[in-house]
Amino acid sequence: MAASTPIMPFLRPLSLPRPQTVRQFLRFSTATPCREAAQQQQEDRNLAASRHAPEAYPPPSMKSRPRPKESKASRRTSYPQKERHYPTRQPSHHQPELPKLIPQPVQLLAPEKCAPNLPYFVTRSANNELPIYTLRKRGGNLKMTRVKKVDGDRMKLRDALRIALGVGEKDCVINSVTGHIMIKGHHKPVIEKFLRARKF
Repeated sequence: MAASTPIMPFLRPLSLPRPQTVRQFLRFSTATPCREAAQQQQEDRNLAASRHAPEAYPPPSMKSRPRPKESKASRRTSYPQKERHYPTRQPSHHQPELPKLIPQPVQLLAPEKCAPNLPYFVTRSANNELPIYTLRKRGGNLKMTRVKKVDGDRMKLRDALRIALGVGEKDCVINSVTGHIMIKGHHKPVIEKFLRARKF
């Protein structure tokens, strides 16, 4: 029985679907609305508005006036000229004087103006003043004088100051850390006179 049924009807080509069925499936298609939305998004609103704008737009009140042109001559005079810090390519007619190979003789200073050859030296401060300072300790009861910026042999300067001031050895000492000479009492005018006499 089964062998008698023909197989050929199953292998025949299928016919096209009916138009009503195709229309039902195309009704739910989303390709066309998406394409239209993408085209609307790509187009600029201003461009679309300019296409439909009248020829009289914009009105004369909205049109901007042209900017006045500035002459280049006024711009050149407003900026300062650059100074040249390098020689020009063409040699100038004025040639500088050549340096003398033989120096001029040096004039010696008078012996009164020359500083004596001492084993110590006191450097002046940035204000060109002698580095002599007065200070008070112990609530103002202990008065001290400090001499700073001493180079060379500090011991000899301390001894010379002690003799000039007439103070004892304990009253004129050297700070081993800072190198300052500390003198008991206020002796700034006397020490200034002592150092100026030695051309410091």
